[in-house]
Amino acid sequence: MEKNSVMPLVAMLLPWLSLAVIIAIPKQRRALRLWLCVLGSAAAFAAVLSMAGDALDGRVLTMNIASVVEGIEITLRMDTLGYYFALVISFIWLLATVYSVRYIDHKENRFFAFFALCESFLMGCAFSANMFTYFIFYEMMTFGSYPLIVHEETAIARRAAYKYLVYAICAGTVLFFAIVAHYFWGGGDLSFGHWEGVMSLETASRAALMTVFFTYLAGFGVKAAIMPLHGWVPDAHPAAPSPASAVLSGVILKAGAFGIMRVVFNVFGVDLLRELKAYIPFAVLASVTIVMASVFALTQDNLKRRLAYSSIGQVSYILLGLALLAHDGELGGIMHLAHHALMKGCLFLCAGIILVKTGKKNISEMKGIGYQLPLTMICFTICALAMMGTPPSVGFISKWLLGSGALQSGNPVYLIVLLVSALLNAAYFLPIVYTAFFQWEGEEEEHPKLQWGRETDLEMLVPVVVLAVLVLVVGIWVKVPGFPHSFADVVVKLIFPH
Repeated sequence: MEKNSVMPLVAMLLPWLSLAVIIAIPKQRRALRLWLCVLGSAAAFAAVLSMAGDALDGRVLTMNIASVVEGIEITLRMDTLGYYFALVISFIWLLATVYSVRYIDHKENRFFAFFALCESFLMGCAFSANMFTYFIFYEMMTFGSYPLIVHEETAIARRAAYKYLVYAICAGTVLFFAIVAHYFWGGGDLSFGHWEGVMSLETASRAALMTVFFTYLAGFGVKAAIMPLHGWVPDAHPAAPSPASAVLSGVILKAGAFGIMRVVFNVFGVDLLRELKAYIPFAVLASVTIVMASVFALTQDNLKRRLAYSSIGQVSYILLGLALLAHDGELGGIMHLAHHALMKGCLFLCAGIILVKTGKKNISEMKGIGYQLPLTMICFTICALAMMGTPPSVGFISKWLLGSGALQSGNPVYLIVLLVSALLNAAYFLPIVYTAFFQWEGEEEEHPKLQWGRETDLEMLVPVVVLAVLVLVVGIWVKVPGFPHSFADVVVKLIFPH
């Protein structure tokens, strides 16, 4: 059932409250100004929550904004898949905004302004009704996220931000050509309303369809960090402030993965991709990225750089799930979009607390840090174990479903990919935990004491604890309405109606 509603537009525009606050309230009222920015993000989250009932029931809310030419419109559409992405965006953004109140201590106006704009543009991506609308907000999000990467204005930050911009602009050019080809060979239909897809062998040749699919994959693959299109990620994450790193990894990388979801589900459909056998090279690319990113992560001493390579591999779990074209594979891939956001968002925010409280960036310098920052490192350990797929956690649920999807698709070889990835995850996460809790500076007999008093900044600590708790809670009570499974299940039933 479809009905007109202004709510998708309201949810998208509410983060702009932060811009009004920054302009209206003088710098002397710092606390009021920043907490009103948090209120803008909280209002956006509340607006998204208000549509949860519609999303769970499979209802669709639409709003036409403008018509460009016949067949090309800027239209918002809240379906279950788009709602699910918007819920992830607004929740992670709210926690990261609260965290930023304490973390960001210079050029606050610029940071919070672009932080809010970036959230708004990402919500526009989530609620896009067609590929043209998605492209508009996707490109706006690129330029909105650039100031978040360059925020520190060091030589490293400038170089990383410039590299990001070059990658993103090139990807945007490729995406533009993909959309033109899609419009031409798809009968002028760019909409996301067809779960069986709009492309067909009746309207275009096999070669043309393969060209469109892999052009889309290349365009969205830069943000989704498919190797070898990942080069900007390891530089951008360490250069950006930790709350920006959390949303870069937890949400912005997913904008590329979400675009690929729309291509797989709404542009081509699983039946056509199966007939074209396009899923085979797609799955191979995802598998190579999963394994190679983990291998590169092993070699990194800088904590945020190791986490960045980990994110590259983890986002490709989503893509592997899509490429399996099986019920449980699609379910696991869709759910991992939220699961990874919870885990990696927490890990990057923990890295920020470590940096603020100790000034340490490298893992080799973190001996005994578990005793200096016990709660932070306990949360870090929970999420690190979840990333390996340890039960009971969201990481285990994702890997279980992806493994089941590999068997359903008749490709058990991907179970080996998942197993190797889990072992590599353990190889690069467990040394961090070991260094934090089982090594310390000084004589061996001088066992350090727990220092609970250092973690006094609740604005930074509360988001970390909330995410760590959810990593376990969502992993245990999987089928609670409003948790990732409830939305992913509705979408998968649309994809596989029989």
